[in-house]
Amino acid sequence: MDMDSIEGLNEVRPAVYRTAMKLRSLQKLCHMYVVTLRELIPVLCSLGGARDTGAGLSEQKVRQCINRMFQSVSQEVPGQVSAEAPEMTCRLLYRLFDRGQTGAVCRRSVEAALISLSADTLSAKHKALVRLADRCSGRESGTVSRSGS
Repeated sequence: MDMDSIEGLNEVRPAVYRTAMKLRSLQKLCHMYVVTLRELIPVLCSLGGARDTGAGLSEQKVRQCINRMFQSVSQEVPGQVSAEAPEMTCRLLYRLFDRGQTGAVCRRSVEAALISLSADTLSAKHKALVRLADRCSGRESGTVSRSGS
């Protein structure tokens, strides 16, 4: 396949670029650029069982999870995480997902946001998000189909 023959391949997409820059800004604000899925996945597993993905999480539980995640990162990469990183991350999650100010956020929303903001490759994030979608749908087969079944 000739890559030059694909129409629009080299065309800059301003909306995509803006979205990528916004995600990068949030990643920097919350210091998530040092958090990989290796540190993130064990912490996410501690939030609840696989069938519990839609459950509401209290702010205290989310804060504990985020503190544990950043402590793990600080042990591996000393000096890379600021003291306010857990607070900024928790505040962002609640601003995004607790619009009704109930004090609880959906577990799957927290997982998806933290995976998306992590420092891993797009491929690794994609795999983690597909696994999350499988768990949420109850399939857990590790495959994605167009039919949704």
